[in-house]
Amino acid sequence: MTPGRRRRVLGRGTVGLALGLLLGGCVYYPTVADVGGVRLLPERGRVVRNGDGALFFVDITSTGMFEDNLVRVETPIAKRAQILSQSGEPLTRLHVPGTSLVRLHSGGERVALSELTRELKAGEVVIVTLFFEKSGALGVVSPVE
Repeated sequence: MTPGRRRRVLGRGTVGLALGLLLGGCVYYPTVADVGGVRLLPERGRVVRNGDGALFFVDITSTGMFEDNLVRVETPIAKRAQILSQSGEPLTRLHVPGTSLVRLHSGGERVALSELTRELKAGEVVIVTLFFEKSGALGVVSPVE
């Protein structure tokens, strides 16, 4: 191999290596929000005793681009769980918009737990399962107040 040919081969190899490193570093990994998926995070779940039943409150944070609907709630401590509107009317579903915070609280939408299977004691922890149309089931660890 002549010295001129060796320089050309080395030059091409160096350019190819530099180009490969440059293109290899240009990778984009999209986030859930970029792709537009549904991502829900239930936080601050709590069960509050209320007469012979209980109320369930939770903050649902949606960080995805698209909405979802809460369609059902279940817990082993109650035979019946019903989603209620702000006025106390039963709801068949609760809309959770994309990129938002939905709070189930005493002055707004909430879940009423009735026909309790046992007596609830303050400080104990129960699991309440939220069922969403798109996201499926999400368990919420909730202390009893």
